[in-house]
Amino acid sequence: MRIDFWRRNRPLLLILATALLVRLLLLVHVWASSAAIERDSRSYLVPAASLARGLRFRSLGLPELFRTPGYPVFLVLCWTTGPFSFGLAQIVQVLLGVATVYLTYKLTEHVVGPAAGLWAAGLQALSVVSIAASVYILTDCLYSLMSTAVIYLLVKHVREEHTPRYVVSAALLAAAGTYVRPVGLILVPIVIMILLFRPRRLLNVGVFALVFALSVAPWYVRNYLETGYRGFSTVSDFNWLFYEASGVWAKTQGISIVEAQNELNVRYRREIAARNLTSSLETTARGPFAVAGERNPQAIALEREMANGIIRAHLPTFVRVHVITSLGSLLPSSNALLELLGVTSGSTGTLSILQSQGPVAAWNRYFGANRGAMLLVIPEIILIAIQYTGLLVFAVFGLGAQTKRWSAGIVLIALTVIAFVFVAGPAATARMRLPVEPLMNLLAGGGVVWLLNRNKKGMP
Repeated sequence: MRIDFWRRNRPLLLILATALLVRLLLLVHVWASSAAIERDSRSYLVPAASLARGLRFRSLGLPELFRTPGYPVFLVLCWTTGPFSFGLAQIVQVLLGVATVYLTYKLTEHVVGPAAGLWAAGLQALSVVSIAASVYILTDCLYSLMSTAVIYLLVKHVREEHTPRYVVSAALLAAAGTYVRPVGLILVPIVIMILLFRPRRLLNVGVFALVFALSVAPWYVRNYLETGYRGFSTVSDFNWLFYEASGVWAKTQGISIVEAQNELNVRYRREIAARNLTSSLETTARGPFAVAGERNPQAIALEREMANGIIRAHLPTFVRVHVITSLGSLLPSSNALLELLGVTSGSTGTLSILQSQGPVAAWNRYFGANRGAMLLVIPEIILIAIQYTGLLVFAVFGLGAQTKRWSAGIVLIALTVIAFVFVAGPAATARMRLPVEPLMNLLAGGGVVWLLNRNKKGMP
């Protein structure tokens, strides 16, 4: 019995074993070191420590509005304040990364077929951005699994439309994912759009919207009661000014985005001082500069006000800058892995160079004369070439081979990929695509199988 199981599932089991091995090797290398602590990591660890002490969700004694509680709660459950520090969280994330590989296989098997599922799982197992995310103390690994699971549940709903349980489960999981990463809010209109074109549309849309709204409403209420802020997270307001508007300002003024961020930050500080919004407020490190006033709803509104003024005055530039810089999420992510291994170092200003001078200049800035590090990027470039070629082939040729039964699932996956890739704008880095990396590998697996089958049939 066990031998039959091994023979039947040997390719998948080998892929899962490979996924586990490479992630464990990286974990062993960074164990008990600070290499996995990114600049953003501390903004999760601080409120997690507050929760662990039995206090409310706070940072530096004030209600936390920038981060949502999903990942800090995960850190508390992983006993981050215990003797292993964040090591247990890394072990769990390694297992979650392997689970994502398996879920990638199952989802692809449902949508395209088992052969494509193996290709998709293989690409996910060796995905550099996924491997690195398994040890970083960031939301990426956890949210990637959750967002993929939401899509899987919705695809199951497409297949078994007689039951609403998958819609309810997807809504609950999507809401939980939004507590981990607020960008999850963009899934809601996509899902509603798909459900509107399915049978019993009003029932399913109503159930999904109601369950999701009831699940996220408590955090809106908490933010308003404790601070008067009416949003879910101030991260969107912050990014709107210090990435989106800064990107536009940099383009129109002919300066780097870091220079634009610092210039707008000075203007922002002057304005909150003029409006007397600085009392009882701390200065918090966010990005390459310090921003004051994030806990004050009026100061947060000022971020939106300043950003809207710049963006409305240069709307065509905003669209162009946002679309072009969003493509940065599709670039190789070997830099993260190399930094974890100690081969290279971060904080070199590469993102600013990338946006102002292009990928070649960014490459030269990051690697300099380190030719050995350049060679280590080649395996990922090969993997990305396979992934993107397969994805393009499936988009152009493979979709025609899909039955109408799966058309809604394919559209859902395609729209989700497009949304997550193009939501980032000037803040885009390779890790921004991680939530849809399994979906991209799904499409890539379909394209690779289409090419192999075409070759076997001897088609011209």
